[in-house]
Amino acid sequence: MGKIRAGKSSRRLFSYSKTPLSAALVIAACDSLGLLIGLRQLSRSTLVLVLFLEGGLGLLLGVVISLSSSPSASRVGQTLFGTSPWTRESEKHAEKVGSRWMLASSFLVLLGFLASLV
Repeated sequence: MGKIRAGKSSRRLFSYSKTPLSAALVIAACDSLGLLIGLRQLSRSTLVLVLFLEGGLGLLLGVVISLSSSPSASRVGQTLFGTSPWTRESEKHAEKVGSRWMLASSFLVLLGFLASLV
């Protein structure tokens, strides 16, 4: 029975991480192509730095997205900007979107580490 659960959870994890991994690979390919066109050469150290920068910014943005629908942030937004009040559904949605940003950004950082090893 443990094997069945492990199979389901690994399929769920793969299904969840497929889109962020694809996004990270597309971003890394675009970065490589942009550096190749812009600098006329593909500097590995520059590519690694760009991947780390984008990964770090994506991680920060994912945290901001996740925290944007917390009760306290929603209260501030409601008071200052007249936004809708806090709901548990909006918090769950923001956490889901933020976690995908963080996962894709983690893949970018991992790709940066892999590029630095090659």
